[in-house]
Amino acid sequence: MQNTAPQKSVHKTIDSAAGTPKTAIGKAALGLSVIAVFSKVFGFAEKLIVAHFFGTDARADVYFAAMGIVLSVVFLVKELIYPSVLPVFAQTLKKSFYVSSDLYRKIFFRLLAVMAVFAVIAVLCSDVMTAILVPGFSEDKKMLTSSLLKFLAPALSFMCLMTFTQSVLNCRKRFFKAAIPEAGFKLLIVAGLIALAPIMGIYALAAAAVVGSVLAFIVQFAFVPESKAVLAYSVYDAKDEFNRILKLAGPLVLGVVFSHISGLIDNMLASTLPTGQLSYLGYSKKLIDAILLVGPIALVTVVYSQLSHLNAEGKTEKFRTLFVRSLRLILFVSIPASVVLIMLREPIVAAMFERGRFTQQSTLGTSQALFIYATGFVTFAVEALVVFGFYALSNTKQPVRVGIFAVFLDIILAVSLVVPLGFAAIAWAFVFSKTVKVIILILIMNRKFRFLYDSEFMQFILTVALSCIVSAFCLSLLNNLNSDGSFLQRFIFDLAVPSAGFAAVFWLCCRLFKIEELKALSAILLRKESIKSELTEDIL
Repeated sequence: MQNTAPQKSVHKTIDSAAGTPKTAIGKAALGLSVIAVFSKVFGFAEKLIVAHFFGTDARADVYFAAMGIVLSVVFLVKELIYPSVLPVFAQTLKKSFYVSSDLYRKIFFRLLAVMAVFAVIAVLCSDVMTAILVPGFSEDKKMLTSSLLKFLAPALSFMCLMTFTQSVLNCRKRFFKAAIPEAGFKLLIVAGLIALAPIMGIYALAAAAVVGSVLAFIVQFAFVPESKAVLAYSVYDAKDEFNRILKLAGPLVLGVVFSHISGLIDNMLASTLPTGQLSYLGYSKKLIDAILLVGPIALVTVVYSQLSHLNAEGKTEKFRTLFVRSLRLILFVSIPASVVLIMLREPIVAAMFERGRFTQQSTLGTSQALFIYATGFVTFAVEALVVFGFYALSNTKQPVRVGIFAVFLDIILAVSLVVPLGFAAIAWAFVFSKTVKVIILILIMNRKFRFLYDSEFMQFILTVALSCIVSAFCLSLLNNLNSDGSFLQRFIFDLAVPSAGFAAVFWLCCRLFKIEELKALSAILLRKESIKSELTEDIL
């Protein structure tokens, strides 16, 4: 059992170590959550419009296939840049503006050239890419996917450039300036789809994405202080810093490529299934991603920057404290969220999507996929913190090795089970492989920080689990109040009332068991300036 008493005075100054007030992380995470809510509201509006106009027909499959390919490339670039650039850039900020400016310049122009070449390749080779990545599509669906990819190529380049400017702004702790343009990008896509979908059909997505990505990048670029010196004469050559980024990125290349190969193979397998099943996976996965972004990912975005600064200053004990407390807070939020998603999957999907061409059959298929992804919600929430915890320690090799193993596991399971299980095989393989990956990484991290078998941590897990069991029982009782009336009646009795009952019972259980994370979460939501609990002082 860890002796926590001597650490209190250290814990209470954790944020001052990096020049951050006690409540800064909590406020920043809350602010990002608010922006993320708007961003995901716009993102959901995009899916709602797609669901309304195209339901789960062939055009919806094309939409998810094309966007899946584009986002795979964007996330590949992000997962290379974010963990390798941020720790090194954090060190350059402690030197001088000349150092950070030259480093920014070197990365920016190289990335710009790479993305320009990639956009040209995407336009010229879209037919080949489509034939390889969605081999099960009919010829008409392949032609539509290929055509859509050509129009999306410019947006792809600017979205990748946005990942770099966003990384720099997050490193400078200008989280809102990084997040607001992205939310604006989503808003422009929604507006473009509403205005153009009746005229241009699925091509409205490409038109809106190109305009939105260009404008969002320009705004983000203007927010970066180093951008003002991007064309100026350099008085310092940041060659050593750039080489350190390449050294960190080196091990990531293989892991990130393998990670996205897994996603592309999932798309390939789904393309061989009956029309609509790719859409089931797409809608349900987007729903899970939205909830993750609003909650755990917003917290991890802030915490990762802080962890990187603490590691750069050699403050190992404060690093451990912030990591463990953040892990507890994520578990406290994600475990009950997973239970609600599993138990209310059909009412959630119906409330979100069932209108227009999105039929009751579409709801049943999507809710089946949501059930599977919801069982892995805790895994998805914890994964971001654990992986970025390694990156903040400048350790990119361990997550990559474990990630490659998980990718092979995912592919083997999906290919083996897709014939008997259909789209469910793809979802189950994804969840299982991610769970194995997170378990292995947590065990490795535990060797360094010794937190996993601490009696306080184990007691926390047990009390949260017991609170969820009691709350789930209450939800099951309220779930028997199903109504077959109007949309409003079904929303109230099938979704709102059971959710409220679960939340109320869970809150009472947390008060009864004196779970400290309840106070921390309340403090963040209420934006309190002074927080009395030791937990909140540690994190915030």
